[in-house]
Amino acid sequence: MIPTPTIYKTPQTGVGRSRALFEAAIERIRVAYPQDLARKEGIYYWPDPLPTPTHQRPDPLVLFVQAESASSRTEVEQSQTYQAIIPMTRREVLERRNRERIKPSMQIPLGLIDKPEEQLVDTFLVDLHGTAGALTGGPLLIAGAQHSGKATALQTMLLWLTTRFLPERLRCAVIDPFGELDHFRELPHFNHPNGETLWTDGSSDEQLTRFINTITTDIQQRREKFPNQYWSTQTLSQLWSQGATIPQFLLIISNYQAFAERISAFTALKKLAQAVIEARMQGNYLVITSAETGTRCIPPEVMSKCSTKIGLALNEQQRSELFGRTSFAPETIPGRGLIMTPERKVHQIQLALPVAGKSGGLRDEYLKQELAQAVH
Repeated sequence: MIPTPTIYKTPQTGVGRSRALFEAAIERIRVAYPQDLARKEGIYYWPDPLPTPTHQRPDPLVLFVQAESASSRTEVEQSQTYQAIIPMTRREVLERRNRERIKPSMQIPLGLIDKPEEQLVDTFLVDLHGTAGALTGGPLLIAGAQHSGKATALQTMLLWLTTRFLPERLRCAVIDPFGELDHFRELPHFNHPNGETLWTDGSSDEQLTRFINTITTDIQQRREKFPNQYWSTQTLSQLWSQGATIPQFLLIISNYQAFAERISAFTALKKLAQAVIEARMQGNYLVITSAETGTRCIPPEVMSKCSTKIGLALNEQQRSELFGRTSFAPETIPGRGLIMTPERKVHQIQLALPVAGKSGGLRDEYLKQELAQAVH
């Protein structure tokens, strides 16, 4: 990728002079071939690269613009500039949610995507519903080693959704064997209308069976509520506009590989995932994460239905299992990885953090504070 060149003004020798000549040549090419003209003549060059974490700026991307006043944060953190993928503060999004008529949407901003063939670095929106065209919609799979950014991606996703939608418009259910999403557990979005919490660590088959039965019953009842309804990608939006209260439903199965050795649990989860996938037009959506990519840990019937796949810190074999043969091999930086989009194209991405903070511990604390305000 070619960043904006620096033209040296002082004499250079050896390597320095070669670099200066190279950058001067690149600058002349850029002047001679503007992007529009270059495209017409079949000449492509890459845009500025994705922001790269450094020791001074370890986490360049966050979801929301930081509020001007952050009294609980240090002066160093307040002065640190983070690039936000949503050009509003979380409070502004909450205010818009409460005063405007919001339409159903499962387009979720997760970071930046690099599209060199279009000379573009753009906000990456995962579309679970599929209203943006034929090649959109379907489950999301995030695969990667431990501490590669899978849980952080889920936190960013949940922070956006629970900020954007009131509980009566969004219901979430979570299977979280390692407790990585516990900060969200008290939000009303994770409660069933009967008062039952839609949250489990799946530690026992009995617990998991009760959880699965609740979800499959809800899916069936949604169908029965509109027995003669033909469901398309626009139906849920039309029903909302008519005053129907039908919450969007998101199921998250975190660390799917944790159930691989429990045959009955693994089989039950496969059936649950398939039921949610088949009910997408009725507003039911699936996101799964896994530290493994093989069919022993993710059923092929589920894997093949995941229209969007994200890989973080994968080895060569895992990249091949997830994306097929690809020349991409991104740096092993938390949050940096590859994505295969529904149209089967592979791009580099940089995922955003839910909130800013110099360390994982501080970010957890700030996220907890944000969510506590929402609960109380």
